[in-house]
Amino acid sequence: MKNIVLLTSALYTNYGIYDPAQRIQQTLETAQSAKKYIPDAVVVLVDNSKEDVLQEDGDTFNELLDTVDYYIDNCEDPDIQLFHRTCQNYDIGKNAMEALGLTKTLRHMLNDKDMQKELKDCERIFKLSGRYKVTDQFDINKFANAETKDKYVFKKAQPSWINPQDTGTNTLLQTRLWSFTPSLLQDTADMYSEIIETMLKLFNTQKYIDNEHALSKFIPKDKLVELETVGLEGNIAPNGMMVID
Repeated sequence: MKNIVLLTSALYTNYGIYDPAQRIQQTLETAQSAKKYIPDAVVVLVDNSKEDVLQEDGDTFNELLDTVDYYIDNCEDPDIQLFHRTCQNYDIGKNAMEALGLTKTLRHMLNDKDMQKELKDCERIFKLSGRYKVTDQFDINKFANAETKDKYVFKKAQPSWINPQDTGTNTLLQTRLWSFTPSLLQDTADMYSEIIETMLKLFNTQKYIDNEHALSKFIPKDKLVELETVGLEGNIAPNGMMVID
């Protein structure tokens, strides 16, 4: 059975140390790694860029488009672009745009005829962050087995450094690579709508919650399977530090 991979990216953004050409190359490598290690991967590129890809990056970008199966371009989405124009805080902007992009993509999957066809014989839906690479440590059997049916699979939760009175949770879930079964698609779309609402409420009171804490808060514990490793590596955008999940 196939696995749908939602590859989230912001190829053009003011955030982080990597320029657009580097981001496009890194995201190409992300897509290639997904195709290599995730069985029968159907890769959906969800890009939340602040503008269209420039012509000088066209060759690599075209190779990226040839590698993925679907491309959702949010560069003209008014909600995404509002955050690009107005948000100066890296963490707030990144998290809000990713949550918005995923919310819109999940709703699209529920209604689009092509996506409905892909879902008919889909085993799991993965969320994979752009610029990171799936490695040979990835094991599909850890994600897809009797225990994980109708559940979310994440790397093991970590203790939070944020006051739980602000976030509603004392743990966080890494969101660079995680998955769920298609049976949870509607629940996940509804959950992300609630996450967006929570983010906006907190922003308006000068408080903050990121996707990692929000997912830890909203995913029911009886629907969560945690792994020691998920098989991913890459460099975080703020400073280039290598992480291995």
